[in-house]
Amino acid sequence: MLDSGCTQNMIGDIRMFNSINPNDDNGVDTVTFGDNGKGKVKGLGKIAISNDLSISNVLLVESLNFNLLSIAQLCDLGFKCIFGVDDVEIISVDGSNLIFKGFRYKNLYLVDFNASEAQLSICFLTKSSMGWLWHRLGHVGMK
Repeated sequence: MLDSGCTQNMIGDIRMFNSINPNDDNGVDTVTFGDNGKGKVKGLGKIAISNDLSISNVLLVESLNFNLLSIAQLCDLGFKCIFGVDDVEIISVDGSNLIFKGFRYKNLYLVDFNASEAQLSICFLTKSSMGWLWHRLGHVGMK
C-alpha cells in the first residue's frame, strides 16, 4: 500500500529483507496504528526493489499483516508520485521514466509488483511467493 500517512516503510515478514539488524531496544520500540493498536518493531533492514535500487531503513514490525510503502520515503529516493482517479504512477524526478504504476481500490492506492499492470520500467527483484502487495493498516505515527 502506498501510504502518505506512513512515516517509514514497514513490513511484517522477515523473509522479504536482504539484510536486517535486530532491534536493540535503543531505537523505536513500537509503531502506533490508526486504531491505536501497537506493533512491536523487531528490526531495521534493507529491501532490494530492483537491480540498482533498494530501500533502507525499513522496519520489521511484528503483527503487521500488510506492507506499507511511505510516499515520503519514495520522494526522498528521488521519485514523483502522481495520483489519479484510478491509478498512481511513480516516475523519475525528471519525469522521463515510469518506475512503476499502482491502482486505486476504493480509497487505497495499491501496487502488486507481480502484476503486469505495474508496468515496471526496471527489473524488480520480487519473490512471488511473498507478494509485494502494499496495503493500508491505518498507521498514524511512531512512538
